[in-house]
Amino acid sequence: MKITRTFRIDASPDRVWDILGPNYVHAGDWASSVYVSRARDGAATIPGAPAAGRTCETSLGAFTETIEAYDPARRHVAYSATGAKMPGFVRSLVNAWTVHPDGGGSRVELRLAADIAFPFNVVMGLPMKLQFGRVLREATEELKHYAETGQPHPRKRKADGSRKAVAARAAVA
Repeated sequence: MKITRTFRIDASPDRVWDILGPNYVHAGDWASSVYVSRARDGAATIPGAPAAGRTCETSLGAFTETIEAYDPARRHVAYSATGAKMPGFVRSLVNAWTVHPDGGGSRVELRLAADIAFPFNVVMGLPMKLQFGRVLREATEELKHYAETGQPHPRKRKADGSRKAVAARAAVA
């Protein structure tokens, strides 16, 4: 399954890239589905990458991500994700972000690729695509808001006040 989203942000490519690239480990600052995020243990294996990956406590459980590609010149980062609650029929999940100049702002391309085992790709493909689509739509709205205003989206502020978010932050403090 593949999902691609392209959207415009009224902020410079350098500003957007700073959020997605150098500050990759801080997704918990702006994404409502991520209660808290931090650098994963271990040294970065991709030259120039800010970390080996990140760990995220999310609304869907804990996830560990590994940076698979990192190219500051292209403003491109890609990472794979695994999680304890991820169904066994999801063989891999890779997300990639690329930031392009667009006039005075940025055009951001998001590509999600999930390898789902047969026959689950047929049975669960559409419901999973709808769920991933909703999460990605919210993430792109929240990134846009954060890059343009410097403040978390109202949905993120609300999520941060939830019991799950408070407990997740307390657990890593």
